[in-house]
Amino acid sequence: FPYADDLGSERLAFAVDQARRAVRAVGLSGRGARASLPTKASTSYAWFTAPGFLPRPAQVVLDALPLPSAECGSLVVLEAETGAGKTEAAFAHYLRLLQRGLVDGLYFALPTRTAATQIQRRLTMAAERAFPDESTRPPVVLAVPGYVKVDDVMADVSAPPAAALLPRFEVLWPDDERERMRYRGWAAENPKRALAGGIVVGTIDQVLLSALIVRHAHLRAASALRQLLVVDEVHASDTYMNRILRTVIEHQLDAGGHVLLMSATLGASALGTLLTSSRSPAVPPLAAARTRPYPLVSALDGLHWREHPVSVEGYRKAVSATCRPWLDEAETIAREALAFAARGACVLVIRNTVAGCLQVQGALEALADEQDRRELLFACAGQAAPHHSRFAREDRRSLDDAVEAAFGGDVERPRRPVVAIATQTVQQSLDLDADVLVTDLCPMDVLFQRIGRLHRHGARSRPPGFESPSVIVVTPEQRSLVRYLDPEARPRMSHGIGLVYPDLRVLEATWRELEARAVLRTPEDCRELVELTTHDERLGAIAAELGPAFQRHELETRGEMAAHGSLASLNCARWDIDFYQTAAADLGRDVATRLGERDRLLRLESPIDSPFGNRVTALQVPGWMARGWGDEVFGEVGHDEAGRLVLRVASQTFVYSASGLAEIDETSMAGQLEDGA
Repeated sequence: FPYADDLGSERLAFAVDQARRAVRAVGLSGRGARASLPTKASTSYAWFTAPGFLPRPAQVVLDALPLPSAECGSLVVLEAETGAGKTEAAFAHYLRLLQRGLVDGLYFALPTRTAATQIQRRLTMAAERAFPDESTRPPVVLAVPGYVKVDDVMADVSAPPAAALLPRFEVLWPDDERERMRYRGWAAENPKRALAGGIVVGTIDQVLLSALIVRHAHLRAASALRQLLVVDEVHASDTYMNRILRTVIEHQLDAGGHVLLMSATLGASALGTLLTSSRSPAVPPLAAARTRPYPLVSALDGLHWREHPVSVEGYRKAVSATCRPWLDEAETIAREALAFAARGACVLVIRNTVAGCLQVQGALEALADEQDRRELLFACAGQAAPHHSRFAREDRRSLDDAVEAAFGGDVERPRRPVVAIATQTVQQSLDLDADVLVTDLCPMDVLFQRIGRLHRHGARSRPPGFESPSVIVVTPEQRSLVRYLDPEARPRMSHGIGLVYPDLRVLEATWRELEARAVLRTPEDCRELVELTTHDERLGAIAAELGPAFQRHELETRGEMAAHGSLASLNCARWDIDFYQTAAADLGRDVATRLGERDRLLRLESPIDSPFGNRVTALQVPGWMARGWGDEVFGEVGHDEAGRLVLRVASQTFVYSASGLAEIDETSMAGQLEDGA
């Protein structure tokens, strides 16, 4: 809006025209993208897939749903197994809504940063096919803290603000991309603008911030209303997050917005927590819930739910499941995994905690040295390594690429046998295809996600003895979860039991179902098994059967869930009254999208060369490790006698190696926590 002396009465017309240009340039308007879509196509997949592509059954059903009118919003729930093409189905749904003028953009919300970075790559390629002309193509933004990425271009944000070249100049695009990114990068350059992008892939946290009493909530909320809001892995959120998400969904629907929820394993009880009683389908009794169709597309039509069953024709998977009492036997797990690889298999071991992952990784490396079989270990840049969350973001990208190369790739290409030890970081978004899976005991819905990384590509040739998929579920040595309860019926923390998965009723139900059947069939068994291990009716019966300790645990669990839900409600903004009336007194309060300790950013006073050959300037440190830190601290860099990288922050000392970040004395710390992924 430049100054001008000669516009006279035309100034307003000039300003309106400039506003239109600005809105289009930064991706707020979907008008250009909408106009570039073909007016006629037999299916929206024809806009972004190769000729001859045949949509999968769930994609066909979603693509055939009647579109809502411009006066009302829409809510669709897509339940389908891992590998059913839910991501592509969501993108096709966005294109249909965009063409009809019902949305101007897409926000794809995922539970983790790793999942978001992987999906952003896929949607960038889809957008390039759907919108061949870059001048009308919406920018594909990665909205993840620590990353500034649009399309396939990554900006440099490594320098701290104090070292920036110009005041407030914190984002430096590559020289050859700077002019192109001048406007396309607008939404990516500041977290509060993330929801205002054209096509945005990020974590669920950005969406939840739009409903909380935090600064710029109204900007985020208003921006979100123009998007198709897609929430993937919706079952992965806890009670606190689900209550905030419910506020987001209700706000979208009240304002005529559009929402798509996706999950491989969404139980009836979980769905009931995501909507108010006026919109939520009644939670059916267990007998009815376990017989509902699966896969399934459900749509809210006014106040009525319409169910659209999906054909299960095509690829099915029958997985042999065996329980083994090895939860505390890292060497046994490592020995079995190495033996499988020695027979030619690609073996994936998923543990519930970083501590458990590192125990098996250490035992595996020792055994491989003893047997002279280090070539069977998963490696990144020539370094044997586990796959978990405690790596610098640059190294996580390298690890993701390496594990996909080892376990994914062309089904026609021969693979070398390998063993990878990992945590939950590999159970979603990564394209992994293991010949055999070893996993800690976890809830059934999580187990199905992990099984999705087993025999993922049915056309692949398997080594002898591994033609059929099999999973070993590692359980406690004693057949009792009561011993994991303290005298107050609170869960003790061991290998994820109690902290990562705090409801022991769910783990008990899962263990029982695994003992009762030798084969898990997907997708045929998914609905029944998820309901039998998550439905309130079933969990209540298990608590009653197992006696007073489990009954007290049930009361503690329900009480904690109620408290978390109430806290979320207190933290949510009310849109029926003036924002500042409800927020003025609370804007200084620490309101978070997730309960628990927040991660901290450890900036390094001098860059380091990582074990995988990357240049690293900062590390994300789990909140429980960052005792007494602010949100961002600086650390000194050095080396120990063994040549390992040593980082010092105040009184704490860390080592960073091919095994990730660890506090030097953390194995002897009485208060060490097991922090999940």
